[in-house]
Amino acid sequence: MKILYAAAEIAPFARMTHTADLLRFLPASLQDQGFEIRILLPKYGTINDRRNRLHEVIRLSGIEVEVGDTVDSMKIKVASIPNAKLQVYFLDNDKYFKRKGMFVNPKTDKFYDDNDERLAFYNKGVLETVISLGWEPDIIHCHDWPAGLIPLLVRTKYKEEKIFKNTQIVYNLHHPENKGHFDGTNILDLLGLPENVNIDELAEGGAVDLLKTGLKYSDHVVTGNHLSDQFDDLFKELNINPTKIQGSPEDVSKKFAEYYREITGKEE
Repeated sequence: MKILYAAAEIAPFARMTHTADLLRFLPASLQDQGFEIRILLPKYGTINDRRNRLHEVIRLSGIEVEVGDTVDSMKIKVASIPNAKLQVYFLDNDKYFKRKGMFVNPKTDKFYDDNDERLAFYNKGVLETVISLGWEPDIIHCHDWPAGLIPLLVRTKYKEEKIFKNTQIVYNLHHPENKGHFDGTNILDLLGLPENVNIDELAEGGAVDLLKTGLKYSDHVVTGNHLSDQFDDLFKELNINPTKIQGSPEDVSKKFAEYYREITGKEE
């Protein structure tokens, strides 16, 4: 079974929250159980190529990503998680990711003004990379608000892509923090969505909530260790009954293996 992990953080390369620590262990453990895993995250400027032994995947060089009216290319680099056989793919683009902060400017402690462009590039870049790989995921497992545009993109802009025809989307919320709020509709305008997508409907109250957008377009929703009832009102509003997958890393690994098999009907 092929599973794509889309996350903006994974230890030891990049860390914002506890999600990074879980993702260091979970995908590698699942791969040891026979699952075929790919992980994609931005190649932030804080990630040192030499120290982390990153190298470029030449056959994936020059993938183009359209953000609004501009088209930017990226390199794809790869490295292994220390003490694990699992490889992590990095989306490398100097314009969006070379800076030393992830989403917060370390000098001002505020969000970068172009985070809407950066997140549009990352979410689209993940899918463009998978298409270039020719690798058909059974599941796209999205983590927290930074990956909230992927479910929307798969179900609208990339709806006709054969590679995603049988893909199920799992949206995993790990903690109460939601920084995916953007005023106006610009972040959606940048995606180049089909005309039949009502952008004003997605921008409630004149703002876009990436987490809520991810919930709306996912097939399955999972909550992790650091959540209790923080999103219960939102789940009720959207008529979502999330699956709780919580416990120690070992327990979570076993539970996800069972969960993936259950929702896909596949044993392998």
